[in-house]
Amino acid sequence: MHIKTLLEKQKKNPKIAIKHGKKEISYEDWYLQSLELSDKIIRKSICSAKNVVIFIDNSIEYAVTYFAILQANKIVVPIGTQSKGAEIISTLKYCEVNLIVTSYRYKSMLLDVLSEYNYRLNILIIESGEIVAIQGETALKHCVEEDEVALLLHTSGSLSNPKRVMLTHNNLICNIESNIKSLYLSEDDKVLISLPMHFGYCNTAQFLTHLYLGASMVILEGMFTPRTFFEIIESEGITNFTGVPSMLLLLLAFKTPHLYNINSLRFICFGGGFMPVEKLKKLIQKYSSVGFIQTYGQTEASPRITALLPEYAFVKVGSVGTSLPGVKVKIVDESGEEVANNKSGEILVQGENIMKGYYRNIKLTEKTIVNGWLKTGDLGYRDKDGFLYLCGRTKNMIIVGGINVYPEEIEEILMQHSCIQDALVAAKTDEILGEIPIAKIVLSHVVNEQELKNYCFDRLAAYKIPREFYFVESLEKTYNGKNKRNSTNIVSGMDRI
Repeated sequence: MHIKTLLEKQKKNPKIAIKHGKKEISYEDWYLQSLELSDKIIRKSICSAKNVVIFIDNSIEYAVTYFAILQANKIVVPIGTQSKGAEIISTLKYCEVNLIVTSYRYKSMLLDVLSEYNYRLNILIIESGEIVAIQGETALKHCVEEDEVALLLHTSGSLSNPKRVMLTHNNLICNIESNIKSLYLSEDDKVLISLPMHFGYCNTAQFLTHLYLGASMVILEGMFTPRTFFEIIESEGITNFTGVPSMLLLLLAFKTPHLYNINSLRFICFGGGFMPVEKLKKLIQKYSSVGFIQTYGQTEASPRITALLPEYAFVKVGSVGTSLPGVKVKIVDESGEEVANNKSGEILVQGENIMKGYYRNIKLTEKTIVNGWLKTGDLGYRDKDGFLYLCGRTKNMIIVGGINVYPEEIEEILMQHSCIQDALVAAKTDEILGEIPIAKIVLSHVVNEQELKNYCFDRLAAYKIPREFYFVESLEKTYNGKNKRNSTNIVSGMDRI
């Protein structure tokens, strides 16, 4: 099944599909608007490449554009609107893109970023249909054609060596169906969306899942706050929500939830960071009418892998649950042999939800998917009842409020500064965000912390900027001259979405 058929099946449905602030759109109008935009992309011949970038905030326009790209038989390449110039250009080149669909608010910024871009490119403004041409000297080759692929999602990598996960139409459909079976969702459900729609967790478990069902979506306008959250739950009759631990900690601290009627809210899913067990227990007790479901997943798995359903919340506290229908999990040692219960090892995952591979990176794909099993790089164990517990990870990653941040990308930016001789980015635990990035810096010339933060602000999305800088004489090295991470990272066991 092609993902575009999810919307085609709802094309005569007058039900409100999405609400965002004062705007709303029915399934019928969503289909028609996506079709109109898709025709424009095809008719104007502004996109010869297979991959199309969507650079739009969470909105109805994002949803319309997403399916316009799919209806044009193209591949969706989301870029977060927090991204800065170097990040944007890196993705455009790597993904061989010659069309960006964006909203008017980002037109000037993109034109400024691309003022010296060397490749030909078109920018399509969704509100007006205006097409702005970037007249670069050369055209990208567009050498990779992936007919099965629906979506290229960002994952680890640096600006000079990026990685995008290829998720096929079948990957996504299988994970949607597993999600529905796991959570007993139906067309009567109504989800509140607060996570970025271009992240795998929201893309599959909320956005596409509720479209599949013909259910309703409400997109949070502005920042997440407990007060806004409860107001929307009450006014819209929200039945489910997915967030990250930092959001749950805000709900735990909120003093007046009794002022709101939240009887419609059946459950809250959460993942993507460390949730202190004692605080989770207090949260479950405080909101006893709501089921709390801890989840685990990876972008490479479309992304959902496991869920701990509410009936096990106290019995198996600290666990991320059991695998979703159609998904297999096993724990192996360093030699690849499956280990006994309660013994830790690397988590491997198998199922039709597992990615096709990394875009334009066959070697890494072959290292990551071995004999049909995805090597997650996460460490964990299973108890005698088959419940999975996470106890660490093998990959270099920092999880900031549920968002994966890769230290190599930040280090690459830092090393371009004229005053920096060497840099290493690590994780520091944070009570609200789970982890924050910090940087250890070896200077060649004097520069202060604020100057470095300003430098990063111009080049990195805000959540990637190190919160603290430590100036050191040298960095410990491995035997082959690389920065030694294990002795400098401040990391506790984390789960990932």
